[in-house]
Amino acid sequence: MVLRMAWLAGAFVGLMSASALAAEPVPPPEPSAVDSNEEPDPSSVDRSDPWGVSRNSAYVRLEADGLGTPGVWPNPSVGGELAILAGRPNLHARIGVGAMATPTFTLGDRGKVGTVLETSDIEGCAASHHGVHRVRLCAGIQAGVMHLRWGGFAAPGRRDLPWVAAVGGGSYAIALGRVVDLHAGIGLGMPVVRPRLVTRSRGAIDVEQAGFVFSTFRLGIGFRLG
Repeated sequence: MVLRMAWLAGAFVGLMSASALAAEPVPPPEPSAVDSNEEPDPSSVDRSDPWGVSRNSAYVRLEADGLGTPGVWPNPSVGGELAILAGRPNLHARIGVGAMATPTFTLGDRGKVGTVLETSDIEGCAASHHGVHRVRLCAGIQAGVMHLRWGGFAAPGRRDLPWVAAVGGGSYAIALGRVVDLHAGIGLGMPVVRPRLVTRSRGAIDVEQAGFVFSTFRLGIGFRLG
């Protein structure tokens, strides 16, 4: 009888202990464990990396530039260019088309010549990014056609001449968000095929040849497309 009473008392104590343990609340997980599995806020990523250097998606931008080019002819040329950038933020290709016009300049006694240069460019570019800032170097080839406007010549020269030049330069850009940037740059070019303007006036032969080296100044805006 005594043993049975002791066994019942032990069972009762065990049941009470189990109930007390089950009633204890389970502590919530640490905030750090929950936050570690959450995706980062896209807006914060864009603010910290506006050029998309850390993204794995394709890098495509459109650039529209105004150009000034002294050194080809006696008068500087002015014009514009549209270019597509494709690749990665740090290493990409730049393909552009543009046109530059040169105001008329005197050739010979009374004759005047003006030019319009239509070009296509393909360049390889390497860039370094520091927050909203970008520094970029590009080098490549430029090819096109130079159209000539003759005035005051009895025997004008050719109206179209080929144009091929090696080009390169550097630029600085600042991002105004993930999509838009403003940039400015300076470059140098060397004509591989140097156009020669040859004509006659009053029995003499007049010749003007493009410069050995020319410079290019650009100011433009860029838009991210991808």
